[in-house]
Amino acid sequence: MHRVPLALLSLLVVCAPLCAQEEPAGVTAEAEKLITRIAQRPERAWDYACTLRRMDAGEDAAKLSALFERGLDHENAWVRLACARLLLARGNGETAYETLGKLLGEADAAVVEGAATLISDECPDDEELVARLREAWKKSARLPAGARVALSEALFACTGDKLALDQLKDFLLSTDHDLKARAALSLADLGEVATARGRMEQLAKEPGQLGRLARITKGIVDIRAKMEEIKSGAKDRKEPLIASQIRVLRAHFVEDRFDYKNESMPLTVDNLIDQSCRAMTAAVDDYCDFITAAELKKMEEDQSGRYFGIGAFVAKGLDEEYIHISQPIYAGPAYKAGMRSGDFLVGVLDANGKRVDLKGAEVDDAVGYIKGLEGTTAVVFVRRRGVDKELTFEIKRQQIEVDTALEEMLPGGVGYLRLTRFGSNSTQDVANALLNLKRQGMTSLVFDLRDNPGGQLSTVLNIADMFLKKNDLISTAGGVWGNWKGRTIYRAKGRTDENAEYYFPDLPLLVLINENSASGSEMLSGALKDNNRALVVGRPSFGKGIGQSFFRIPRTDRTLKCTVFSYYLPSGISIDRKNGVGGVTPHLNVEAEYLEGWQVYAREKLLKSRKLEEYLDTWYRGDSKEKLMRLASFDGRNAGAWPEFEKFYLSLNTQLSREDVRRELRFRLRVRVADDRAAEFTQNYQEDPQLLAGLTELFKRQGRDIKSVSEYAAVIR
Repeated sequence: MHRVPLALLSLLVVCAPLCAQEEPAGVTAEAEKLITRIAQRPERAWDYACTLRRMDAGEDAAKLSALFERGLDHENAWVRLACARLLLARGNGETAYETLGKLLGEADAAVVEGAATLISDECPDDEELVARLREAWKKSARLPAGARVALSEALFACTGDKLALDQLKDFLLSTDHDLKARAALSLADLGEVATARGRMEQLAKEPGQLGRLARITKGIVDIRAKMEEIKSGAKDRKEPLIASQIRVLRAHFVEDRFDYKNESMPLTVDNLIDQSCRAMTAAVDDYCDFITAAELKKMEEDQSGRYFGIGAFVAKGLDEEYIHISQPIYAGPAYKAGMRSGDFLVGVLDANGKRVDLKGAEVDDAVGYIKGLEGTTAVVFVRRRGVDKELTFEIKRQQIEVDTALEEMLPGGVGYLRLTRFGSNSTQDVANALLNLKRQGMTSLVFDLRDNPGGQLSTVLNIADMFLKKNDLISTAGGVWGNWKGRTIYRAKGRTDENAEYYFPDLPLLVLINENSASGSEMLSGALKDNNRALVVGRPSFGKGIGQSFFRIPRTDRTLKCTVFSYYLPSGISIDRKNGVGGVTPHLNVEAEYLEGWQVYAREKLLKSRKLEEYLDTWYRGDSKEKLMRLASFDGRNAGAWPEFEKFYLSLNTQLSREDVRRELRFRLRVRVADDRAAEFTQNYQEDPQLLAGLTELFKRQGRDIKSVSEYAAVIR
């Protein structure tokens, strides 16, 4: 029998998403921050553990596993408990068992309850842990109800000890309401439904969290019983299962609304059918999806790079109350109206002209208010650093086009092109970028596909045609249904009338990838690698070797996104990641640089002090402004090039090195300079170890010494 642990039901009732969109950071550093917060706020331990669990994937899994193992020795019991849970989720049970056993002897009854619940769910065959569990159970009489019930349930689940089960039944006769209620839920969880039914019926009528859990548990038990009757043939299925489940859920669910993607939705039949369809697609693989008309529209906007709005990228930091402008689109109306990077969006007028406070709002909620019909006006209220009063902007919405290919010339005749996705306009974006670099004297090219999630297959093939010779194999793909049945072979077209101006079959080429390069990025980088057309540098890619198509569902405005094909590189391998193996492996593996835990703390302390901003307020003006604008583009990693840097550094009293402070100062400066010059910085080669390592190898293959170029010689250590 599959059991639903009481603690898990509690989590389902009270657990909410920890955060919205966060600013980029090293995964290990972010994980260390969250572990520190568990110690500071144990009441949110499971929330933070949920976030850590979502982070525990891909190439960082080994680092996080080591971090969790170190957490088992942390001085804080809640940290040890959370790390034990995370290791259990990874299948590292034996590593966590000793810690769980010790936690059963903690003075904090909530920790004891949590440890017992994890043991109950795991049912480990570990003699020492079971012995500790039995000892804790024997001494549990003075513990609160939650811990007593959890220990009894765990002991029975692990050993089948009838004394533990009998104790749970005895609790039903207790005068302690909490003990009696929790025992009823536990017995129902263990399958002793008949014993607990009477108390469960009473409890389900009561308010409060235990009453809500009882109603949910009762609904689950009833559904399981009906399913067993149907499976055994004892009862005919007179009603479709999904319809029956929806009816029972609507009859018993504690509220008349539910949350989906941070949106509160009414508990209607249509909404629940949508959720059922989403559950079906999620059960098949991670990429199938059930999409509403509104969701499809957003996806199409993302793919096309065109939408109607004010033109700004927004984000929300982990500890921020408001979302902020991470960067305005410099050709867009928001920038022209005066909005700048770092502005906090504190309010907006809705369609009825009523002000909506954006404090605590998620990114998607705020964006929903700001987007609108072309030609209409968005009224946005902004709080800006250094300005006491609130600012108001009235911005006419217009079509925003986002360039997906960003180019710039690097020293030494090297062209740099960063492709953010393979959208419907990306072929032309790449062509325009290549032509621009060609006009500036490009003799080699860096093609940056890091953090590119993929996109349209046709766009991938078109871009591959720009670099491969005629009949070079790009990929083979196939499935089992419709047009994808069998295998389709994709070969490069070579030079054509359409691509003659931007066809570069012999241009020295460096491709950058990382763990977030997925799907189309992997097909392209894999094809260039296997055809010996490019040097590939960075980190192994994500590992998505499958593709999806979209199908309208008849008589609805819903769409099914369904996996229909697998694809293979020219070498014949699939890069689809399974059991940790997959992705495109670079010729040269270069790790990204991550801050140590103490550096993260010291950096946050420095940023919160606003001293970097005060330095820039002092020097980024007047006669020194032009000099700082040059430093934003290139400072040779020389702290001495900054005005009065040594005096400034000594005043900080920070553990960070001079190099750390210089780097952070330059990052902040580049935001200001980008806003002033109305153009973003496409790359940051002097602070980019993967790019520098790739350029070093690319120069070597061309018989050149990279240090013959003064800018590279200054920053390569």
